[in-house]
Amino acid sequence: MKVSLKKAVIAIIIANSILIAGAICGRILGRFDYTEHLDDPVIAVDGVNITLREFGYYIYEVEAFVQKQALLYDPENPKHWWNTHFSAGMDSQFVCDYAKKVAINSCIADELYYREAMGKGLMLSSAEEKSAASKAQETIGSMDALQMSATGLSEAMITEICRKQSLASKYAMSLAVSEGVSAYPGDPYKLVNWDGEYYLEEVLPRHVTWTNEDILDKITLGKITVNMQ
Repeated sequence: MKVSLKKAVIAIIIANSILIAGAICGRILGRFDYTEHLDDPVIAVDGVNITLREFGYYIYEVEAFVQKQALLYDPENPKHWWNTHFSAGMDSQFVCDYAKKVAINSCIADELYYREAMGKGLMLSSAEEKSAASKAQETIGSMDALQMSATGLSEAMITEICRKQSLASKYAMSLAVSEGVSAYPGDPYKLVNWDGEYYLEEVLPRHVTWTNEDILDKITLGKITVNMQ
């Protein structure tokens, strides 16, 4: 009996060791490598793909903004703020999850507005072009080599995204003072934002959008271009 019991214990130990080793290997093999997916589409608007590389601009912008709050909350460990959970009924979520939501929806809204602006022949003035170029240079200057490498962005790509963003903003502002928006209560400029009632009820339904959840679900904001160590 003692021999049989000893053999049984050994067998259990070996089996558990195999399971643990398998779990560790599976975790390593299944680990998401952000840089391997830079050229994969993560968002599409009316059939036009936006890659993870392009989306990196929005990740950087949102992370830079939230990181300022994180450093005020806990200068020693800003990750605490990113992992903070806010309870608000159905809207309860972690800061990192809300930040990703903002990045995704801001990107979609910019693309929708840009496409509508182009469809109506709207263009940036010379002064607006210069302002967009200045914004691009400011963004480029604020990013270090590690952040540029992490996102896969280039200076040319940032410049083009800022130009598109400026045209999208110009078009959205024109909508804010239109008769259609005036029919809605509230601040017209908030109504045309990505979470505004006018945008959600009038603009978004005019387009076909898609998000690559297989990739986006594996991305956690707060550690892509900030808190990288």
